[in-house]
Amino acid sequence: MALSKIEIRKKNIIDTATKVFSQRGFQEATITEIAKEAKVSEASIYEYFSTKEGLLFSIPAESSQTLFDLMAFHLRLIRGAANKLRAIVFLLMDSYQNSPDFAAVLMLFLKHNKKFLDTKGHHAIKEGIKQITQVIEEGIASNEFRNDLNPYLVRSMILGTIEHLVTNWVMTGTPETLTDFVDPLIDNIILGIEASPSKLST
Repeated sequence: MALSKIEIRKKNIIDTATKVFSQRGFQEATITEIAKEAKVSEASIYEYFSTKEGLLFSIPAESSQTLFDLMAFHLRLIRGAANKLRAIVFLLMDSYQNSPDFAAVLMLFLKHNKKFLDTKGHHAIKEGIKQITQVIEEGIASNEFRNDLNPYLVRSMILGTIEHLVTNWVMTGTPETLTDFVDPLIDNIILGIEASPSKLST
């Protein structure tokens, strides 16, 4: 479905703000800079966003929803909880790799802002990552994973490691390719949570 002129203008502002915040930092960036870069007036920005912080909080809503919808689609096509976890980590890492400005804004400015917790963008992320918990629970139920696991803690280990790796990548530029971490990360996680061979055969 084609975007309306208003939606196109709003998306342009959000995309530009993402770039400016990433390059300049949230505190240093100004609405004036964003307006100039987006080739719109400051008044146009304030038509959609009442404050600079409101503009910041609007950045992850649409892109996160798109990512998690894509994730849900792929998970329906994959068999096995371990394979699903590998796909999830790949999709997350690949999305950050392809959107470095967004990755920088999310990891450096949004993750540590308590006000972000009450926003539409955070809600989209919170709902999306429930898919990870569901896959871990699926693995426990099918005896693919150990039955003494705490799904929340396993999910936290996965997401915490991803956040650490992506934050380091955003700040240092290394490694060159985030997706190189997918297999080592999942291989180590699976090694710790998979059921014993005797359990798998029952």
